[in-house]
Amino acid sequence: MALLDEKNLAGEAAKRARFRVHHVGTKLNQAEQHELEALAAKRKQTQGDLIRRLILRELEQDKTGLRPSAEMVEITACRLLLVNLLGPLAKGQAITSEVFDGIVDLVKKQKARVALDRLKDHEARR
Repeated sequence: MALLDEKNLAGEAAKRARFRVHHVGTKLNQAEQHELEALAAKRKQTQGDLIRRLILRELEQDKTGLRPSAEMVEITACRLLLVNLLGPLAKGQAITSEVFDGIVDLVKKQKARVALDRLKDHEARR
């Protein structure tokens, strides 16, 4: 049996494809370098690992398209709650606990979609 038959070569090539051997780089000025060092130290990461994670996060975000931040989703949820609760109250309507629970459930289901819609609207206006 040959040590380097096609099956072994294909297996070795697949294994090597997972190795991190390709370098990407950029140049920073002194202030940017200090900021990078401080951020890496704050996150208890090496500069290389920090940069790699930033790159991979950007690549993933590009694949999935626009995604609202967790903060934006929660702010949108607060806005939805206010609009849906204050509207009936301003008209003098009573809100029962069942109606309130229904509004809260609806907001939980809709907040991410509404936040994404608002983000898309914002991007379209740019």
